[in-house]
Amino acid sequence: PEDEAEAEGETLRDREREARESELNQLRRELLVAGGLGTLLLLLAMVPMLFGQRGMMWIMDTFGSMQNYWLVQLALATPVQFYAGRRFYVHAWKAARHRTTDMNTLVALGTSAAYGYSLAVTLFGRFFPAGTAEVYYETAAVIIALILLGRYLEARAKGQTSEAIRKLMGLRAKTALLVRGGQEVEVPVDEVQIGDRLLVRPGA
Repeated sequence: PEDEAEAEGETLRDREREARESELNQLRRELLVAGGLGTLLLLLAMVPMLFGQRGMMWIMDTFGSMQNYWLVQLALATPVQFYAGRRFYVHAWKAARHRTTDMNTLVALGTSAAYGYSLAVTLFGRFFPAGTAEVYYETAAVIIALILLGRYLEARAKGQTSEAIRKLMGLRAKTALLVRGGQEVEVPVDEVQIGDRLLVRPGA
């Protein structure tokens, strides 16, 4: 029975490790998408800010029109919003079903507002008052990327801690030396009773 319990515990720990590694791999994939596309979006958004009129001329020469420039950003931002950021929507919905909110709710609402407003500008920019037709795709993408980075680092640290604890547990002694009537008797640790005299040799 003891061996069966130990084997069952080992199986549960293996399953836990597999689930943890699967989650870490998924986070890594989402982070790569959000980080890569978010960086491209940030660079595109910075062109007019950094280079002013020359930047605007480059945009018009490269994309042909402002709307095409926004459409390219939309194409880059959509996978970040709905693939890399999908977990925030899922957890926000679960929280909403329990009539509560959490950080996922905040991320989902904040990035959706930036993405949604930018989408409206991209599709219907001519109907917006002068000076208000701006897009913020890079804002939503960078927020998602940064939070995913934090969660990835947290998950990796938890995994390393769990493995360290598991190795420490593996060092636990399985038998003990009891001193009974001047004789040394080796017994399983589970059979040690309060009041027993134990012999611990150097290095044991």
